[in-house]
Amino acid sequence: MSTSIKVRGEDKKDFDRLQSELTLRFGKKITQQELFSRIIELVEDSKEVFIKGVYLPLSEGEIEDFRKIQSDWGIVTSEEEIDEILYEK
Repeated sequence: MSTSIKVRGEDKKDFDRLQSELTLRFGKKITQQELFSRIIELVEDSKEVFIKGVYLPLSEGEIEDFRKIQSDWGIVTSEEEIDEILYEK
């Protein structure tokens, strides 16, 4: 099955450059499909490192923005009640 994805022009240039470098290094053409599959394999093999790089901690400004939209509903909830709701215990 073949699927198209949209990529930024800058990312496409980087991808093409990487494809060219690998082709030169190994002396044989590396297809874009092969390269993409290998990149996905590498991410799968080091998923935690990848996730940490994508989801950085919130900045102080982002935390403050989040706190501004929080409100007190006047309901006291115990940890046990939260666990029951979240984990269906």
